[in-house]
Amino acid sequence: MTTLFPGDNNDQQHLFLATGNNIGQAQQQTIHFINTTQLIVYQSNTIKDDEILSASNEKFWVEIDKGISANRRFCRDLLKELQDTGLTELEDLLCLQLGYPSKVLHILTHMLDGFIGTDSVFYNLVEDSHWLSETLRATIQQKPESYWLVPVWHGPVASSLLHLETKSLK
Repeated sequence: MTTLFPGDNNDQQHLFLATGNNIGQAQQQTIHFINTTQLIVYQSNTIKDDEILSASNEKFWVEIDKGISANRRFCRDLLKELQDTGLTELEDLLCLQLGYPSKVLHILTHMLDGFIGTDSVFYNLVEDSHWLSETLRATIQQKPESYWLVPVWHGPVASSLLHLETKSLK
């Protein structure tokens, strides 16, 4: 088990698709991303080695599909929120109210363009995306030994792109 920024509240998870010739390389790719992204920083992050799945594992595709489904569900929820504000046509975006409606659109845009956030479930490090292209899916199926699903359990948010103040750990 690898713990980054030790804390005591590792109760939420991101699933990262990573590459590597072995589990260690995939884990290092994930750790590097976590340590270098400015989009979101958690007070703690834990990777449990026994939870990392090779693309050869029968659970690999099930977990990816569950993660992508969760991301899509979240995007649908955001669309519903926008529709509840009166947005029904693309042209309505030009008149979108500032405040809550524009913030919802902002979050949805981040999900669609690949910026990781607190609500991201599956995150594809290979394509820098919340999704998985058909091309990459085919590549993984042809060369499963090079792809890994790395779950990262995280604690509370320390800072994020939208909230740059770092909160005290104590």
